[in-house]
Amino acid sequence: MEIILLIILVILVGLMASSRMTALEKRMKRQQAALNQIASHLGIPEPQVSAEVKRLLQDGQDIKAIKTVREELGMSLVEAKQYVDAIKHGER
Repeated sequence: MEIILLIILVILVGLMASSRMTALEKRMKRQQAALNQIASHLGIPEPQVSAEVKRLLQDGQDIKAIKTVREELGMSLVEAKQYVDAIKHGER
């Protein structure tokens, strides 16, 4: 009985954490979109790393592209992956 209650508690905590992470991810995407609009409005150019990353993506070297973004822009792994995915899908 106690084990079942513990399992249910763990599942509930996991669901709450997952829900909170999803909300935070959505908020971050909205903030990034706002920052992109501000940068565009102010005429701030895109980082030059995009041309190299595009070349690597065309060659099918996604991991190398992510590594390049991390080194050049100082992004975390998740941020670099999202950046590369945005380039890959024509959002940058």
